[in-house]
Amino acid sequence: MFGRGGGRFTSTMNTMMTIHRQTMEADHAARARDHAARMDHQMKHARPSGALGDSRLANSDDAGRAGLHDPSGLFLGAHKGHMLFWNSDESILTYLRTGGGKGVSLIQPNLAHVSDRSLIVIDVKNGELAWSSAAHRQNTLGHTCIFINPYGLHGLPNTRINPLQKLIDTAASGLGFDGEAESIAHILVPQPKSEGDNVWVRKGAIELLSLRMEFLAKFDPENCTLSDLWRFMNGDAEHFAMALSLMATCGDESIERRAMTYDGMRDDAPKQWEAIRSEAASAVSIFEPTKSLGKATAAHDFDLTRLKFEKITIFFILPVNRLDLAASFGSLFVNLSIETLAATTGPVRTTFILDEFANFPKVSGILRSLRLHRSLGIQFWFFAQGRHSMTGKWAKEEVKEIEDQVGCTLMKSVWEPDLLKDISLWSGNSTILSRGVSHNGGTVETGASNMGETKRPVLQTEDILNLGTDKFIIRIASMPRLLIANAVPFFKVKPWKDHIRDVRDLHRGDGS
Repeated sequence: MFGRGGGRFTSTMNTMMTIHRQTMEADHAARARDHAARMDHQMKHARPSGALGDSRLANSDDAGRAGLHDPSGLFLGAHKGHMLFWNSDESILTYLRTGGGKGVSLIQPNLAHVSDRSLIVIDVKNGELAWSSAAHRQNTLGHTCIFINPYGLHGLPNTRINPLQKLIDTAASGLGFDGEAESIAHILVPQPKSEGDNVWVRKGAIELLSLRMEFLAKFDPENCTLSDLWRFMNGDAEHFAMALSLMATCGDESIERRAMTYDGMRDDAPKQWEAIRSEAASAVSIFEPTKSLGKATAAHDFDLTRLKFEKITIFFILPVNRLDLAASFGSLFVNLSIETLAATTGPVRTTFILDEFANFPKVSGILRSLRLHRSLGIQFWFFAQGRHSMTGKWAKEEVKEIEDQVGCTLMKSVWEPDLLKDISLWSGNSTILSRGVSHNGGTVETGASNMGETKRPVLQTEDILNLGTDKFIIRIASMPRLLIANAVPFFKVKPWKDHIRDVRDLHRGDGS
């Protein structure tokens, strides 16, 4: 009897324990489901902490604080319904591949719009910028238009410019020369990518050209031209004996001693002399008196100081198939303009629109101006296909300095790996949430989800490459965030499309 009673008690206790265990398991499962629901809600609504970076792209408020909404400046593009303008005295650098629309979206809009300053426009694609905008700038905006047009494109007049005029003015003022002639000679004999063992030839040619320029500026200013440099560098032994003898007895000790050095070299080291003379002669061959550039530089018809007192637009015009040949003339003109304007005080500032900048010999005065001349009313807008194109004429350190010195950089259709990497770096880092799921397939299968934080550039390489042809990136030195803007062709803006002519008509042969 006792045995049967004990069995019932044990069975009852087992049943109660089973019920208790099931109740506890159900409670635990309920609490787990509740906890999982809470965690799922938190994960769905989680926000990055920003601990690893809280950068972002610039918005309209950022652009407004940077002064980009003031319409009195240089036109850049559009963003969120606002047109963007650059109102600082700092310079601009644009990286944009060939065919990327810099003409219709950047240069021509400004030729239609800008009237508060003088402009020097490098127009080396068959004079299309002058053809499209000169009439509007002169008749509507009230600018005086000057054309440096040695090849007579579009029937426009040509104003002769003597790149050596600053030397003549310096000598006439009684001041001594302080490297001005050497700067000109460095443009005439640009540094090659690899000089090899002949570096002494280039150095000698620069010194010989500088010697002759200083002599002419001081003692024969009427003949201080590039054509006369050509005459000096091309002659027989008697010609050089007479010319060097004249310089060696001119009364200026510096010129005399250098002339005697070269005269002695002719006798003692004729092969060395011939190498130097030949290098110098090649540098000025395009300025032969009977050639177009020789005639275009034979006199000085325009006073560049006028740009400081009048609103003037100068178009420097070259045919595209003469760019390589005549590039040194373009750099010489820019150099002369910089030196003249930096030495002149006046109320009107000047902006240089330097299209195809990377195709011209280096002008050392540009770096000096970026460092020192901003307060003197000199501003540059550089246009280049990319960094790599710049390093053809400028050292990598110099390209970096240009990038650092400008106040605004525009980048469109970027493809160079190092520039893509830098844009990602400039964009800053943002903190993003990363979610993960794990699965354990043991006796009892379990699953878990987790969430963490990681940093990522605001603009990754694929973001930059996918911007397309109608968007570009703006980097402002005074604004910590990058701005993505829309390119706006001039023919989509009233009244610009009615003010200047469409160069596509010129390309189609409808340029009458």
